Amino acid sequence: MEIDRAFKIRLYPTADQAALLAKTFGCKRFIWNAMLAERMAWYRDHGKSIGNQRKTEKEWKISFPFLKTVDAIALQQARIDLDRAYDNFFTGRARFPLFKSRKGKQSYRTINVNDNVKIDFHRRHLTLPKVGPVAYRDDRAFMERVRSVTVSRTKTGRFFASILVKQECKVEPLAALQEDKIAAFDMSSRNFLVGEHSRYENPRFYRSAEPRLVRLHRRVSRKLKGSSNRDKARVRLARTYEKIGHRRTDWLQKISTTLANEHEGIIIEDLNVASMKRWNGGIAKSVTLDFSWGAFVRMLGYKMAWRGKHIVMINRFYPSSKTCSACGAVNRTLTLADRHWTCPSCGAMHDRDVNAAITIKREGLRILSEKGIKVIKPTLPLERRESTLLETRQDQFPRWHGSMKEESTSFRAW
Repeated sequence: MEIDRAFKIRLYPTADQAALLAKTFGCKRFIWNAMLAERMAWYRDHGKSIGNQRKTEKEWKISFPFLKTVDAIALQQARIDLDRAYDNFFTGRARFPLFKSRKGKQSYRTINVNDNVKIDFHRRHLTLPKVGPVAYRDDRAFMERVRSVTVSRTKTGRFFASILVKQECKVEPLAALQEDKIAAFDMSSRNFLVGEHSRYENPRFYRSAEPRLVRLHRRVSRKLKGSSNRDKARVRLARTYEKIGHRRTDWLQKISTTLANEHEGIIIEDLNVASMKRWNGGIAKSVTLDFSWGAFVRMLGYKMAWRGKHIVMINRFYPSSKTCSACGAVNRTLTLADRHWTCPSCGAMHDRDVNAAITIKREGLRILSEKGIKVIKPTLPLERRESTLLETRQDQFPRWHGSMKEESTSFRAW
């Protein structure tokens, strides 16, 4: 099968190239806002969609000649993106499209037509339409043809390019899985992932940087609007947020790769992250800012698929924490504050997260069997298998004593 794969690289444009890229961002934003305003005005006056009466980007160029100085495909893609935004709104997948602002992150997308987008891995140059060869820094290389490039600029003024290619993935999904190679985890705001025999600790990237963010926000608010000092303070604040995001993404990439390499099957819950964001408790900050649960599930999903392995998502309404792993009884009186509880039916004592991981695995194994995937029972005794597993993982993942890169792949077995 063919898969879409993107390679994100950092660009180092010259001063003239940076000015042209900034102009392209502005023209793309202008086309989006002008077309959106036209559609809204037509609907307000006529009570129906504008349909084919809308102006094309070529017609906008006649009225505004400065649009001719930038990449024409970037303007076409702005119109296509606006059409897709309207489709998503009317199908209920997204909210109504908003006007673009010059503040914040800027980007535009261009399509490779007649090889107008080229990449030289030896000289490390990416050739873009109207811009020319732009220097970049990255060691990765690929043989596939470039399909599109999305150029972006962060709030700190750094330029990046996301290069999209199609790659052939000749991996067949596994028809049989070893049960001891299947892992189930319960999401915990305190420990990130908790399994039956292991747990991955939450590094708390955002919370550790929160005192610095408070100071930087105060410095920005005390500066005069429009002054150069306020702009400098804003850049310092943006760099701190950018660093938090880079550390979090690096950690998620490493931990998802580790899980995908170690296991043939991963079982987790299909959590409603959007509802968690609206909570006032600390869990909202954890699932969005500290470790970004949605990004982790997305990374783990495509990495497992690339290896022909399976990821099983348990229904979010399955009572994994309230179900006793010993007798199967459901404790309806269990609250979120109860971290340890005793089963009223059989008297078994449970750690809330560990018990949830065990019940999640049982439910996941049932779903795998329904899909026709064979689960092979291990031949090694349970006690010997658990001891061997813990010894192996403790050797592979020592406790953190150095950089964040070492910490990102470590976890505590217990």
